[in-house]
Amino acid sequence: MERNERGSWKSGIIFLVALVLLSAVAWVGWSLLNHRSLLPNNTVVSQAGITIGAVTPPKSLDIRSEDNDAVTQALLGNVYQTIVGKNADNAPAPGIARSWDISKDALTYTFHLNDGMHFSNGHVLDSEDVVWSLQQTITKQYAGADDLTLLASVDATAADTVRITLKSPDPALLRTLSGRAGIVYDEQAKINYSTQAAGSGPYQVADWRNGESLKLIRNQRYWGSQAKVESVTLRYFGSASTMSKALESGELDAATGLDAGGLQKAENNTSLTVGKGVSQDSVVLAFNTDTASVLSDQRLRQAIRYLIDSDGIVKAQQGLGAAIGGPFTPLDAGYEDLTGLFPLDPAKGTSLASYFPPSYYGGSLRFIYPESYGAQLGQLIKEQLAKGGIPVTVSMISEADWKQTVESQRAFDMTLITMSSGTDAGSFANPSDTITKYDSPTAQESYKKAQASTSDEAYTAALKSYARTVAQEAPADWLFMKVPVTASVRKISGMPSNMTDSYLPLWNISSQ
Repeated sequence: MERNERGSWKSGIIFLVALVLLSAVAWVGWSLLNHRSLLPNNTVVSQAGITIGAVTPPKSLDIRSEDNDAVTQALLGNVYQTIVGKNADNAPAPGIARSWDISKDALTYTFHLNDGMHFSNGHVLDSEDVVWSLQQTITKQYAGADDLTLLASVDATAADTVRITLKSPDPALLRTLSGRAGIVYDEQAKINYSTQAAGSGPYQVADWRNGESLKLIRNQRYWGSQAKVESVTLRYFGSASTMSKALESGELDAATGLDAGGLQKAENNTSLTVGKGVSQDSVVLAFNTDTASVLSDQRLRQAIRYLIDSDGIVKAQQGLGAAIGGPFTPLDAGYEDLTGLFPLDPAKGTSLASYFPPSYYGGSLRFIYPESYGAQLGQLIKEQLAKGGIPVTVSMISEADWKQTVESQRAFDMTLITMSSGTDAGSFANPSDTITKYDSPTAQESYKKAQASTSDEAYTAALKSYARTVAQEAPADWLFMKVPVTASVRKISGMPSNMTDSYLPLWNISSQ
């Protein structure tokens, strides 16, 4: 009797061990067939869903052609992934490619792709998809195609390897491939891109209500670490003040794009955490440097820069601006703090302006800008320049009238524009690309040298030289960088802060 019981116990143990071994073998086999990692995923995930407020909705979900930041804010990185990723400081990071090699002449880039990648629909993602996506972007002129003009060829040399050959060096290529130009699409996807999406990111689109909301749910087929919350709903309000009220009332877990009033309320609300970041957008006082313009003389432009109280203008933004001093922001390769080039110096500004008699102005400088910038900024600048003896007439007009008067007729001396350093900073090297028509052989040579660089070090050094030249020759005054502001309830962590107006990585946000 005792032997039979002991034998039954041993048989049970053997059966359990065999079952565990068979289960392990089955898991390994399934993992290999599906190209999944055999190592456990230690990411802490939650079944929670959160709602984040935003102001501007995408007009469609077609990230290939939709011409605004709202679609990239929602989908880039979250749903659609790029060959090269970007970190919180906008520097290149692993994406679809886990690593890359660059030849000494900087003409050949070899990208090594991650293993076991799939699109959210289950289709395998490999080098053929990367090649096809780049070809589609170029031939069909998807967003970002203009930044791929130096590509000579793209080849899939193995299932996990892509080789890009360039006609000439392009030191900005990695950054280009971290944006829309680097998105990898599914060749087999049969969807309406305007209302649907088929990406390889940690989230997939579950529901889109045009102008109202976009719901993303965790992509269970994602090849990397799973998103930390099950779903994120982006709810659109059309106005920052309405969104702020929804945040205060508890309708939202977080919000991005707060205005000055919303920022003040959030900072006074102990249940909220406020985040301020940096962006690539700056509000710029642009000068008409045409040869017939009164501001064609560099000394007068420099006088204006010495007379403008940058700190006062930044303070007037009530937390939504930061001093910048030049064409690049901290998110750019060529950034350095140039605010010290033209510190507030009324005496020096007045001295430089004294070279120009009152008759030189033809009455006064014509300061014409879109009414969307408001009256306060124009009035501040007028008052500051008046202290140096520079007369200014301010005119706020509609966007349509501004295009006619400023862009077409060029009947202005100063105007306000918003520039993105990611796309617009190089325009100062080409007179036809900027409203200022600034034409500087020195700046053009520095920028040309930067574009021909074969190393990051040389590229950064040349861009810094270019930026310093442009800032010193003063075709504009960079009044302030726009500061993106977010706020979230205290149970939320991992809320991004930089670039949130155009890039909102959601997968590391968690909810306790």
